[in-house]
Amino acid sequence: NFFPAPHSFHGMFFNLALLCMASLAHSRSAFSSARTRGGHLRVMAQGERAARSHEVRLCSRRSAMGAGTLGALSLGARPSLAAKRRDPVNRPDLLPKGEMTPLIDVTGMLSKSQEKLVKNMIMTLEKDTGIKLRVLCQTYPDTPGLAIADYWGVDPDTVVLVADPELTGNLLNFNVGENIDLQVPRNYWGRVSGKFGAKTYWQKEGADTAVVNAIGAIDSCVRQVDLGVRGACAPGSIKATDSAMVM
Repeated sequence: NFFPAPHSFHGMFFNLALLCMASLAHSRSAFSSARTRGGHLRVMAQGERAARSHEVRLCSRRSAMGAGTLGALSLGARPSLAAKRRDPVNRPDLLPKGEMTPLIDVTGMLSKSQEKLVKNMIMTLEKDTGIKLRVLCQTYPDTPGLAIADYWGVDPDTVVLVADPELTGNLLNFNVGENIDLQVPRNYWGRVSGKFGAKTYWQKEGADTAVVNAIGAIDSCVRQVDLGVRGACAPGSIKATDSAMVM
């Protein structure tokens, strides 16, 4: 049985990782879905009776964290690179002290003013829409890893953005909660990662600019979805802002 029991999160990091990377399955049903607390299997199909190839994803939020970062198994990572084995990391000592913060910058990627800007955007977005955006700037293996799950209380309404220039070849990687997956197009996160996380972009503009511009784009997309704007988060809607240039 490859799928974990409801409470069997730990000790299954790499089995779940392999399942996350793979999978084309055939199904005759138009749509079916099965979930567990540790991971979820989605089979989505188009057409009524024709048998077609469908994507099957099993993503355990905690399995990704246990591998050192959520980014390794995220929507923004390329499978060939993301599948590279990473030793588990669980370092609560790298978590910020005091009150919970939605931004953890282990590497000093952002300036103090950028941190303030990002935190304000994240908290305002959560207040207005209920969607919890969390940002982790790291360079593996210098990361809290699994510890961020409990620290942030990661749930189906949470999007975790991991910014790591070394992990997958792309700076930006996402772990997206199930509820958000039902609202925001699934390919949106890959488009954000492809634009702002591409090495040609962040090496030219700076990793800090890439992170803040990505957050600005996500903020705009989520707000449009919340307002019921037709075509929200569509291709072409991802644009850079001037906010990232705050020093």
